[in-house]
Order: sequence, then structure tokens, then C-alpha cells
Amino acid sequence: MKKHLIFPILVAIVTGIVPLKANGNSNFNFCGEDPTKASELTKRAGGIIILNSENKDSLNFAISLCTQAMALDENNITAYFNRGYAALILENYSEALKDFDVAVEKEGDGYDYEFRGKAKFNLGDMEGALTDYKSAQTKGITNSAGGAHMAMTDANELGIAYYNAEKYEQAVEAFTVSVNAQLTENNIFNRANAEYLSGNKEAALQDWKKSGKLGNKDGKESYKKFRK
Repeated sequence: MKKHLIFPILVAIVTGIVPLKANGNSNFNFCGEDPTKASELTKRAGGIIILNSENKDSLNFAISLCTQAMALDENNITAYFNRGYAALILENYSEALKDFDVAVEKEGDGYDYEFRGKAKFNLGDMEGALTDYKSAQTKGITNSAGGAHMAMTDANELGIAYYNAEKYEQAVEAFTVSVNAQLTENNIFNRANAEYLSGNKEAALQDWKKSGKLGNKDGKESYKKFRK
């Protein structure tokens, strides 16, 4: 019998805590003079994205500032990342992917890979997203608490998508990325479900047991039920 995955509220990303590559300048003038240096434009765009992440016009303005910054300095990696992030918020996933591709090519740190994975996931490229999420961890995204939380959440969401598509081995792989980023009672339970349906009962029992010890009642019950 197919098990239902937990869709954990506790692992949801809180909008606004995602670190940009440049801190915003709280003193920028939205309607005044435009900075001439690429770094100034990029900082201004970053501030707008941080303070106005729910305002479509502001995000589009931030995108235009990043575009100006790129015209002044094509190697301004932060401009590509911030423009991609604004496009991602606006659900312009194809445009976001283009910018994250450049960020990965020019620098390729953990956040570059993680955000490119987000774009790929939203475009339906689950395999590409999984590859990028793995690379993000290799590049150190889990070195910070915020990065680890993001990596855990993104990979858990990907695992759920694989699970719902009945691709259980890939689901196990994605949930493993999530668990490696940050172990929770929910992602380890989700991995157990996928392991069981992929035919690996022993691994499933171990993970149900772990999830139960972490406080997941369904994991505890599943372990008792299927260990016989």
C-alpha cells in the first residue's frame, strides 16, 4: 500500500531570509540619480530585492539595475545572481536559469548551484535540479545555518516530486541530499517511505526508527508495523 509523505510545515523557507550576494544599501534613492559604477548598481538592486520582494515593479526595476551593471562590467557575478534571484521570485524561471548559468560558470559557489537547481526544478528538470543540489553541498552551502536549511528544504521538495511521480529510487537520492544538509524527523521519514517502495525494506526500517526517535509518530508506527 502506497504511503503518504509528510509535507512538513517546519521545513518551509521563510520568504526574505535568503542571503543575497551583496548587502543592500538602505540609503539608495529609488527615484534619484542612477549610480554609474557596476558595484553601486548591484548593491542598489540587492537592497530593492531584500526590501521589496513582493513588489513586482520593484523587482523589475532591480532587474534593470542589474542589467545596467552588467553593461558596465560583464564580470560582475553578483549582478547576474541578483538578477536571476529577482527573476526567480517573479517566476520567470527561464530567465533566472540563464543568469544562474552565468553565475555558475563565472564563480560557481554553493548558492549559485542551489539557485540554479531551484530554477531547473520549477522548469520541470528534476534530474538537473538534483545534480545542482548535490553540487551546492559540495561547494559548501551547508556551512551556514541558513544555507543548510535551504538545501534541506529544496531537496525535500524535490524528493516529494519524485515520490509523487513514483520514481522512488530518485526520491531516495533526493531525500538523502536533504538529510545530509539537515536531518529532520520529516525528511528521514520521507526517505524511509521511498526506500520501502523501492524495495529496500531494511533501510526503510532504519529510517522509520530514526524518525520515530526524533518525534515522528508515523515513523514510529511504521517501524513497529513493518519490522515483523
